[in-house]
Amino acid sequence: MKDIWWPVIVPALLFAIAIGTTTPILIIAGLQAGGSQPTAAAIVALMGVASLICTVPAGNFIDRVGDARAMVVASLAAIVVTGITVVALMLHSLPLYALGLFLRAPIQDLWNLARQAFVATVLPPEDLGRGMTALGGTMRVGNLLGPMVSAGLLYIWPVWSVFVFSALCALAAIIVLQLPAARAFEDVAGIGREKPSSADKKSDTHPPLSQLDIRWNAVILSGISVITLGLARSAMPAVVQLWGVELGLHKSTISLIIALGAAVELCLMIPGAFIKDRMGRATTLCSCLSIFGLGLITMVLIPTASGLWLSMFIMALGNGLGTGINMTIGADLSPTEGRAKFLGVWALFNTVGLLGGPSLISALVALATLHIGVLSCGGLAVFGAAWMFLWRNQIKLPKKVR
Repeated sequence: MKDIWWPVIVPALLFAIAIGTTTPILIIAGLQAGGSQPTAAAIVALMGVASLICTVPAGNFIDRVGDARAMVVASLAAIVVTGITVVALMLHSLPLYALGLFLRAPIQDLWNLARQAFVATVLPPEDLGRGMTALGGTMRVGNLLGPMVSAGLLYIWPVWSVFVFSALCALAAIIVLQLPAARAFEDVAGIGREKPSSADKKSDTHPPLSQLDIRWNAVILSGISVITLGLARSAMPAVVQLWGVELGLHKSTISLIIALGAAVELCLMIPGAFIKDRMGRATTLCSCLSIFGLGLITMVLIPTASGLWLSMFIMALGNGLGTGINMTIGADLSPTEGRAKFLGVWALFNTVGLLGGPSLISALVALATLHIGVLSCGGLAVFGAAWMFLWRNQIKLPKKVR
């Protein structure tokens, strides 16, 4: 586990804080830029479209240039794109803001796939659950600290100040990646990877997916549940923001509600790792989705400020138990050769969910009501849990690895 601290965990934590500060206010920023509620939600959904387009190319890019370089490229690009967003908010330009979010998604994909491929390569199977949980834990810490920082900034400065802080965190991640301890990244990542001979270099050292050792039936069956998980996770900050605005809550209060959820998720990191390694991946995913769905439904059943706090707590309970579950299942199903390329395809399932959450909310808010949108997301999460439970024996994910 110590091999992944400086090369991955620390920079991933900084990058997670960069993302965590802005996620709770993406829709609020869209409203400030001049968009309506459905328009702001649709703009956030653009990130899912961009991910859907760029996920597989991102995996191929990582497979060719390596994890370390991909992480540096992603961090540099994040600074540039965040700068575009700051300018958009200063000018109150909705099209420019939409462009910034559209470019933001593939950058996050590139970063996430690079770090996941590294951890999956370096750690042995008995440590994989803990490693992916630690990786997912950086996201939870970012989701906790980020909203707290953004809440403080919003009390003093305009919305664009949050994005400036986000860019500074990405810059800090680049600095960490250049430290001697992190520069050993490529040496560590070489563990378990065969270096091609001179003869191999003349041939195709990157075989197509059709030649990789992959259980596609298990991938597709698992992927359906992962889609519902991605949908619920992406819908959560959107519905909390829209619900909070509808209740008349201050934007800083909404950020604190999301921060509460991140704190609960962080506390459940270790129990989640225990469940993944001791009780199995399928049990973890079923528990995560069931509780998550219940939290979304609770929001509609108790349409008050206190109900929103309670709903956030329940959703965080489910999401915390599932920390790193998507990455762990992807690593379980990935082949030894062409892992980054496969993970790019595996990420498509999560990306479809990430696109579906804001898109579903945007469409149902425009055509029906916010209440219907939240109930639909909750129902789909419960469906995902039932699906994994029904097909668990055919999928054959690890039930116990230690």
